[in-house]
Amino acid sequence: MIRAIIATTALLALAACDAPTPRVDTEGQAARGDMDAATSAFAGCIDNQAQTIDVAGEAAGTLAIRATSACGSERAALVETVAAFNRIGYPSRTPQQIDAVAEASVKVLEDEARNAAVVTIVKRQGETAPAQTPAEGQ
Repeated sequence: MIRAIIATTALLALAACDAPTPRVDTEGQAARGDMDAATSAFAGCIDNQAQTIDVAGEAAGTLAIRATSACGSERAALVETVAAFNRIGYPSRTPQQIDAVAEASVKVLEDEARNAAVVTIVKRQGETAPAQTPAEGQ
């Protein structure tokens, strides 16, 4: 009986409380949002370049490198946002360490996006290549 009274009192006390105030985004959460947007912009730029670059007459790898190079401003923005995010999370790191981590992080993303661009370009080259007859292939 006493437990029931205590439980009821606790529930009534909780019911009387207002809903919790919404959380305010922290600086780190805002920086992560910026980093996600910059990542999306960089990857989207490379993908767009791979979809629109002229694929005739050159190797897919060469074209993918060109597509990636065309997104230099997006890459620079991503490096800066990654560095800003790291400054928040690791305030004791030196600027050189933060820059090195940012460059290495973006390099990983860049390699993945370039590899995806190669696949896209190879597919496009296959779609635009003239069909060979069996006699031509021999």
